[in-house]
Amino acid sequence: MATRYEQIAADLRQLINTGALAHGIRLPAETSLAKRYNVGLPTMRRALETLQTEGLIDKRHGAGNFLLGKRRHLDYTNDRCRAGVEAGVRVSARPNPSAQPDVHVMMSCEEATAGAVLAERMGAEEGTPLLRFVYGASDAADASPYSVVYSYVLRSMVDPLQVSTVLDGSPWGDAYLNWLTDAGVTFDHIEERVTARVPRMEEAKLLRTAPGTPVLAVQRTSIDARGNVVETADMLMAGDRVSAVFITPLSEVGAD
Repeated sequence: MATRYEQIAADLRQLINTGALAHGIRLPAETSLAKRYNVGLPTMRRALETLQTEGLIDKRHGAGNFLLGKRRHLDYTNDRCRAGVEAGVRVSARPNPSAQPDVHVMMSCEEATAGAVLAERMGAEEGTPLLRFVYGASDAADASPYSVVYSYVLRSMVDPLQVSTVLDGSPWGDAYLNWLTDAGVTFDHIEERVTARVPRMEEAKLLRTAPGTPVLAVQRTSIDARGNVVETADMLMAGDRVSAVFITPLSEVGAD
């Protein structure tokens, strides 16, 4: 038998799916809804959290709960830079990122130093000067966050004055491929380790995901032709809005 919060969620879900509640409207205050359904506030909030996890409502801090239309998924594809990056070949074409026209991307750049973890990942000494790029991507229509990316490159390899105002529109911070290529780097390969997990509290708040909604965490490592790590990144994606798409070309299999 369904619990009371499940019954309330089912009732609201039906109202949303039948159009009785229009997309984009703000729901009544949680206290008013609790009174309408004759339940306590914790039960009402749990019902709303269920719908938030399903992507039907968006809880905006200080503003209330809003009904969402069908959310657009952003595809994170592993072949998005294939046209510009091949093993042992200098990048000659700009990456073709999977950013969609309605994705808003913001970038910031700051100087940093390598702590123990980053130093180990980059094969550098602790305290090595770095540039830290932070990318934030959101849906231009409703401002729902898709992802946040923290990308690190050696300070000695890139001039921040040349890149701090350059943005290629990629939500994944792919512009580093061009910056480093312009600096003379020849890429060999990029390794990406993808993990699905429950977000930490601050991560869920940053991506505005409901409690329990998983995130895709990607650790990216870019290797040059000499085997050196030239860039590393930590990428966090909202699991209910981003799909990881892996494309394996089979035309090359058995070609030899």
